[in-house]
Amino acid sequence: MVLRKVSVALLIMVLFAGFVYAEGIASKEEAYKYFNEGVKAQKAGDFEKASKEYSMAMMLTSKYNKFVLHNKGVMYAMRGDYAQAAENFKEVLSLDPNYMPARLNLGRIYDMQADKCTSLQYWADLLNLERAKPKTFIIEEEKKSKD
Repeated sequence: MVLRKVSVALLIMVLFAGFVYAEGIASKEEAYKYFNEGVKAQKAGDFEKASKEYSMAMMLTSKYNKFVLHNKGVMYAMRGDYAQAAENFKEVLSLDPNYMPARLNLGRIYDMQADKCTSLQYWADLLNLERAKPKTFIIEEEKKSKD
């Protein structure tokens, strides 16, 4: 009797886990479709439709959040709303500090606003000048000639 109850409980758990797993895959595929439709609408200049499609993709999965936020930032920039565009790009960088398209676009926003000091910080990050700096002083030594 106990073995039967345990078996039934395990079967229910396995079926439920399978359903949840399959539902997650379906949601990701559906989110992918919404994301792609948003990209198509954005390229066609239909920002309202793009925004709706992106919102649907974000509701279904967080996988596309940085891409959606980045693309929305580009839409704001194209409309001339540079402050909102910069906020979107910063939010992308909070999710992924190494996402180069957001760094490039944020640097461009600051350049367009004539904030050269701030834009230079983003350009320097992109060029990765910090890593190229020597960690110690370089000592030149006299080289012996082979006479």
